[in-house]
Parts: sequence; structure tokens; C-alpha cells
Amino acid sequence: MPFVLLLAASFAELPNVTVTYYDVAGRDIPAIHKAIAKAAPKDPETQHVLPATSSWNVGIAVKSVTTGKRCQITGATLTFRGSATMPRLLPDEDRPAPVATAFAAYAAKLEDRQAAQLRFAYDRLNEVEQAIRGSRCDKSEAAADAALGKLQAAERAAFKSDEQSQPKLEELKD
Repeated sequence: MPFVLLLAASFAELPNVTVTYYDVAGRDIPAIHKAIAKAAPKDPETQHVLPATSSWNVGIAVKSVTTGKRCQITGATLTFRGSATMPRLLPDEDRPAPVATAFAAYAAKLEDRQAAQLRFAYDRLNEVEQAIRGSRCDKSEAAADAALGKLQAAERAAFKSDEQSQPKLEELKD
């Protein structure tokens, strides 16, 4: 049976998002947990396993016109690029269907969370553009940096990585 990768709509709705999958295997939930713990990225500060991650950056091109000694910003083009790392459960003919279903639901919740974080940043890029357009030519880079820093801080506050809010792959109930 061939394994087909489907890009979920939540990532697909954002431009320039690259999703990298790491493979996990297991016939039951504890085995899948062990596979995730072994293969998933780790938080660089705490070394805790992060089953899914996402990040973003913005390319900025500022347009300006100089007349005499006066420089005026006429536009700014922002290019959003996102990336995500997600688990992918390898096929196993001996895996019970409820285990595969539980993992699919878990992966969907992970993706929803990561896509929401990327969407949070993407939807607020106009604030960065406004900061650039409202600055002097010689201050446009500093204005962009400050606006991006403010956006990153707002994202961190909105998506605290506390254990309670993280999706969980729960044991199946009998």
C-alpha cells in the first residue's frame, strides 16, 4: 500500500511554507511516543522534545525616491517564509486502526497549532510594512527590526509553550 503525503489545508493556506517530516513508527501509542522522543527536534534551551515546530522569517525590500537631499519611502515588499517540522507515522499493516486514527487526530492538532502560529505572524505583516513606510529612509531598517521584534514578542505571548496547551497523543481507552 503506497504512502501518500497530504499537505493539510492549514499549512496550504499560507504562502511559502515548507513542511519537513520526520518518520516515526510503532504499533501502539507507547511505541509511537518512544519514536517521537527519539526523532523529534528538541528545544535548544530545555532539551525537551518538541513533537512539532514552526518558524518564520520575512524578506524585506524597501523602495524609495530621493529628490535633492530628501529621501522618501514609496513602498515596501515583504516576503513571508515559514517552515514547520512535523511527525509522520510510517505505514504498518499490523498497527490497529484505532492507533492510526489516534495518531492522525494528534498530528492534525499539532498542525493546527503550528499553522496558527505561522498565521499569527503572516496576518500581522502589515504592521511591519506600516512601520517601514512611516519611517525615514535612514531609519527604515531599524523600524523594520523593531516591528519584527514586537511581532515576535506578541507571538510568544499568544502561543506560550506550556505543557497544558500542547496537543497530546493519549493512550487509547478500552
